[in-house]
Amino acid sequence: FKGTLQNSTPIAVKRLNCPKQADKQFLTEVRTIGKVQHINLVRLRGFCAETSKRFLVYDYMPNGSLESVLFQKSPIVLDWKARYNIAAGTARGLAYLHDECRECIIHCDIKPENILLDAEYAPKIADFGLAKLMSRDFSRIITTMQGTR
Repeated sequence: FKGTLQNSTPIAVKRLNCPKQADKQFLTEVRTIGKVQHINLVRLRGFCAETSKRFLVYDYMPNGSLESVLFQKSPIVLDWKARYNIAAGTARGLAYLHDECRECIIHCDIKPENILLDAEYAPKIADFGLAKLMSRDFSRIITTMQGTR
């Protein structure tokens, strides 16, 4: 949903539906993205956990997802420079999650649908519901498949 704060700042509100899935995804998202800030990560502005309802409040991304720009009938055609900037920005966001946070954050669901584009088409990694937090001394390699279609 799209909304507006009292100061006229546009926001996006994500409602999590399925109760069991919603609780797990809600807690994961608040624990991960709620702790970090980076120019290429979507900003979590707040959340609501009232009774069984779960809502996450983010900055609004006026250009939607990379998936909608690339694969749906969008009037926008990204030139090669814009595509490069989106790829490089996404890589910077992932490098921050993996290397610069106190705990390593593994997103586990990177896909065009989860890369949002701001007013200048700068990429913002979103949807941390499947993310994994790992301590820096973790030496095992994750071998299980993750993600969504």
